[in-house]
Amino acid sequence: MAKYDWKQLEKEYILSDYKSVSSFLKDKKINNNGTTRKHTSGWKDKKRQKEDKKATKIIEKVTEKEIEKEVDINIRHLKLYDSFLNVLEDSFKNPSEYMYAGMPDYDKLKKMIDILEKSQKGQRLAKGLDKEKEISNTQSLAEAIQKAYEVKAGDK
Repeated sequence: MAKYDWKQLEKEYILSDYKSVSSFLKDKKINNNGTTRKHTSGWKDKKRQKEDKKATKIIEKVTEKEIEKEVDINIRHLKLYDSFLNVLEDSFKNPSEYMYAGMPDYDKLKKMIDILEKSQKGQRLAKGLDKEKEISNTQSLAEAIQKAYEVKAGDK
């Protein structure tokens, strides 16, 4: 009767691509008898546990990568919003650009306000402050500016 290193064979089986203990034993030319079954008892469960651990780790790693990607996108959005605000702020330093025939060019200002409002909404989403819904009882800066211009236009 041949002597086998059952611990080594167990490790080899668990780390292998074999689907069953019997096919592993057949390839190793080990007879599948009562003694063999006694030594190989539990191998299949250990292999399944290893595969389950592996699948869990794969899911965790993929999730981490997805989170990193989302964070990178949000950081890019925030940088873009900051850049946009700088452009917007600089453009208001030259108010003549927003005048037409001595009056404020409300269409141009409204477009800028709309862009600012959309930018603010995107920035809040990127920061995780909103979940694609409006915040009640607060008014965005863009809305406040727009109302101020409407009131001022009504005064003339």
